[in-house]
Amino acid sequence: MSKEGRLSPGSDLPAWDTSVSASRQKRYLTAAEVDPNRYGELADVSILGTDCFLSLRKARIRIDRQVHMEQILHQHGPVSIDETLKIKGKIESVDETPVGAKTKAVFEFLRSDGSVAVSAETVTLESDPGKGSSGGSGDMRSGFNLLSQKLLMPTKVQAYTEELGNRIHFDPAYAVRYGLRAPLASGLMAITWAIEALSEGGLPDEFELSARFPAPFYWDDGVDVMADKKLGKKPEGARIRCVASTGALACEATLQASE
Repeated sequence: MSKEGRLSPGSDLPAWDTSVSASRQKRYLTAAEVDPNRYGELADVSILGTDCFLSLRKARIRIDRQVHMEQILHQHGPVSIDETLKIKGKIESVDETPVGAKTKAVFEFLRSDGSVAVSAETVTLESDPGKGSSGGSGDMRSGFNLLSQKLLMPTKVQAYTEELGNRIHFDPAYAVRYGLRAPLASGLMAITWAIEALSEGGLPDEFELSARFPAPFYWDDGVDVMADKKLGKKPEGARIRCVASTGALACEATLQASE
């Protein structure tokens, strides 16, 4: 580990076992306003995005100082409820930027036979939580069709983020300290909504979701979930946008799926 609690490129993160239990999935999906029975006996792998951050925390990285910038999730095959996966991760790169250190961490979620069930990349920026962008200019809804609308509430955001223990998601005084009007929702909620959209015609066995988070959204925001094309079994580069009630672009995700 280098100075200031950062890990150097190539550093391994602690390996540990995880799973998505029925109760865990119900909590996350209910908090995100997704039918908790939507996937039956299959796990929603967006929940494993939380485990990426838990791996960083296990390595003594202060996740309350890491602004989530990008996330990739690649499901290589269906993951079952209660299936035990071993998560292995490492720091791939750390780049100094004018606004803070940008870190890319890569992860593999391994089945009991050693095969990769899910791979992931998490890109964070070491900065104050209030230092995010405004989410772009212009009409972020233009050219996109409405799929669903989500109405966040503090209790929902707290339920979704309770495993992280990051005060920026539940402590109003902590949020105000960083110039925010209220606690922030987790960008991973937008990943959950993107997978909900992808699964409209049935969740593909294999898919990759690549997301960026241009602007934060708050624990009491309304969010429009939108797509630039009709989604099906093979979305072929379809884009999903999550646009906050302020008009800010909270997330843009690109979807790819295989049969």
